[in-house]
Amino acid sequence: MLELYDSLQGSINNNMADKKFINLHESYMRRYERGGFLVGDVFKFNDDFKNTDAYKYLGTNTQELLDQMIDSGLHVRVVGIKDTAPARYPANDETSSLSVNLDIALDDGGGRYSHHCSIPGILGQSVQYAPNLLPIPDAMRRKSDVKIKPEEIEDYDNLSNKTDKGDGELSNTELSLPDSNTDIPSDPVTPSPAVTSYTQEYVPTA
Repeated sequence: MLELYDSLQGSINNNMADKKFINLHESYMRRYERGGFLVGDVFKFNDDFKNTDAYKYLGTNTQELLDQMIDSGLHVRVVGIKDTAPARYPANDETSSLSVNLDIALDDGGGRYSHHCSIPGILGQSVQYAPNLLPIPDAMRRKSDVKIKPEEIEDYDNLSNKTDKGDGELSNTELSLPDSNTDIPSDPVTPSPAVTSYTQEYVPTA
């Protein structure tokens, strides 16, 4: 019975070996072999991370850099994962450790990263937003005065709303649109041939 089970399991593994799902699944499950982190994760500091010995061992300049990252209001990303100790079996997947150091950076948007530094993984944890996209940080939102509901235009003293109407002085431009035709009296400079009789071309005048 055991031999049959091993045979069936081997057959399933062989059939699924070339499936993309298996590769994605294995890549995702490696999160739990690396302290719960994957490259690209959003990193969130623990509430009491400044009270830990790991934080106190960091240099003053690194501590100040972490404060800048937190105060920025932007997402902090994991850009690298490193073991805290040398690999016991180099090039072997089984040599990964749960105790890791993280390379983190500030996500400035558009694939740009800044404020790179390395910290112990115990200072925080990853934040999962999948399958949704990351929320846009408030620091990247611009306050807009766009008004969706139409409003009456207000008269205000602005040079762009003034016009020289030929008297050499600037006066308020007429912003209202007419709702009826306006007759403008005018005399042609030269008589138009269209208004004279066509017979003048061949009938002699008296």
